[in-house]
Amino acid sequence: MRHGMMRGLMTGMIVGGMAATMFGVMNWQTERRWNQQIRRTGRWLTRKTDEIARKL
Repeated sequence: MRHGMMRGLMTGMIVGGMAATMFGVMNWQTERRWNQQIRRTGRWLTRKTDEIARKL
């Protein structure tokens, strides 16, 4: 009984750790995508501002 319970706890810890790791990786990738989009938008705004400033 005790051996089976320990095995179950260890399996649960491993599966839980893997799930938490995957969740963290997915969040990190999503956040990275958002940051890249924000950077792209910032570069675009900078270019447009420079173009307008040159015309003036």
